[in-house]
Amino acid sequence: MKKFAIPVLVVLAALFVAGCDRFAHNFQPPEEVDLQTGLFDPLNQALQNQPEAGIESVMVHFAEDYLHFGLNKSDRRAWLEGIFQAQPNAISEARLLYSNLTTDSTAVAKWRLTIRESEGVIVDSTFVGENLVKRNGHWLLRGNQLISEPPAVKQRVIIEYFTFLGCPNCPAVEAELHNLQLAYPGQLSYLEHHISGPLTVTGDETYDYYGPFTVPTSILGGGVMLTGSSADIISSYAPEVEALANIDSRIIYSELSYTVDGQTISGTVRLDMPDPFTHTDMVLNCVLIERESSFTNTQGQPLRNVVRAKSVKVIGNLDFPNTVSFSLNSAFPIPNDASLVIFAQHHPAFFGNNAIIYGGIEVELDR
Repeated sequence: MKKFAIPVLVVLAALFVAGCDRFAHNFQPPEEVDLQTGLFDPLNQALQNQPEAGIESVMVHFAEDYLHFGLNKSDRRAWLEGIFQAQPNAISEARLLYSNLTTDSTAVAKWRLTIRESEGVIVDSTFVGENLVKRNGHWLLRGNQLISEPPAVKQRVIIEYFTFLGCPNCPAVEAELHNLQLAYPGQLSYLEHHISGPLTVTGDETYDYYGPFTVPTSILGGGVMLTGSSADIISSYAPEVEALANIDSRIIYSELSYTVDGQTISGTVRLDMPDPFTHTDMVLNCVLIERESSFTNTQGQPLRNVVRAKSVKVIGNLDFPNTVSFSLNSAFPIPNDASLVIFAQHHPAFFGNNAIIYGGIEVELDR
């Protein structure tokens, strides 16, 4: 074999040199595209000139094959024209919120259209997944190309449960929480916080924020507090969870990426608001849980979803959509059956059953 190595390399090198000389290449970097200037600025100007400039000055920015949840270009024209004829003094704005260039002539964007008049808001619509296309040198709106509106995604229910090792009145609540998690697969996470004992997480201020209160206590969705383990209290869990599980997601969580380095977990998650809302007091909670602990309750049942680490990050100053970074450190070795629970929450300075949780995600930790 050795005697053929050099001749073969020589032949390959010759072919490589010949191949390089044979074809013309363009190694120029891809052209930068400014969709704000190329599409949304002229669209804005056309909207602001309504109704004097005529609706066609707006519609030239819509592709002929425009389709958005079943509405075509003619439908969109009729909708806008009706608004401007009824409210000739309305003030309009089209604002690009996010864009991703997929090719030199196509992109996907999220943008917001607002139309106001003196008495209030007429239109406040956010267009998510808007396809953009460049034709004859001009960028155009194509809609999301869907023939109908998909059903809204329901939020994940987050329950924060407080106990301590050896709590005599807690097993009934823990059994109910476990049953509810089985009844809502993939839509319910409960987090078991220990307020004292060996399972307490140093530096976790969750109990201090909600409390003080006796245990067992659960905070459902950041807004409903259930304390005790009487039959009446236990029977209250199911209807409260059902109500929370039927709420549409106001925040969409996606593109989760993370790394595990010893006892530190760091990563990013993308947050999107289909319908923007005021979020000045919002935080992002990242919680590490042990799905099944070696510790048991007073009835010999294993403790589940035990909180082992938590971080809280202020995100009220961010615009959305946005990719948010996070990091949390565990004082304990990360369990083999660990999961990561991430959820955004309204977090006023003082809790008054108003720390609303906006769904969330739960993923098994992959290492």
